[in-house]
Amino acid sequence: MSQQHDTKAWIEAVARYMNLSLSELSLNSGMAASTVTRYMNDKSGRLTVTDRTLDAIATYSGIPKNVMPGQRRLPGFGESETLPHDMERDEPLPSWVATAIAAHKGNRNGVDAWVMKGWALDLLGILPGDIVLIDQNRRPKAGDIVLAQLTDLVTQRTETVMRRYEAPFITTHSSKLGPSRPEQVDDDRVVIMGVEVGVIRPRH
Repeated sequence: MSQQHDTKAWIEAVARYMNLSLSELSLNSGMAASTVTRYMNDKSGRLTVTDRTLDAIATYSGIPKNVMPGQRRLPGFGESETLPHDMERDEPLPSWVATAIAAHKGNRNGVDAWVMKGWALDLLGILPGDIVLIDQNRRPKAGDIVLAQLTDLVTQRTETVMRRYEAPFITTHSSKLGPSRPEQVDDDRVVIMGVEVGVIRPRH
């Protein structure tokens, strides 16, 4: 993203995808409301946006800063255990699934549907193909299922996963994968992006 126009287009697309105003996107990403709006509303081209700001938006939204929301392949997400549910992109599901997702969301901002792809939480009843509703505004507590982003600080490769939260760690609970090393939440390499508030299991 070398051009300012591309950066503004990305920020606008992320806000639209998250169903948030620019001010809400900025606040939810941990910044002042004006941080994003001042840059977006500048017509002179003199104001710039820092990488730290873009990284904060990317971390909050789960959308890499060089990829438009809704693209099929996200850099670093190819092997992710969970992906954002996209009714236009994913295989068709029964109509009641969309109704159930909408009912779970209501008119709350920051609640999104994710599709579980792996077996990391099968002992907790979360199976591949399940649609998990994630509330990005809820603070996790011990025992919660959370959506987390794991980053390799050397390669900057990012993976999105579902885990059980046992402060200050996130862990798998899987009969198929066996025990795995707990990951400590440090808001740098391991970042919690939201908390599970509902699970939908589609039936074809």
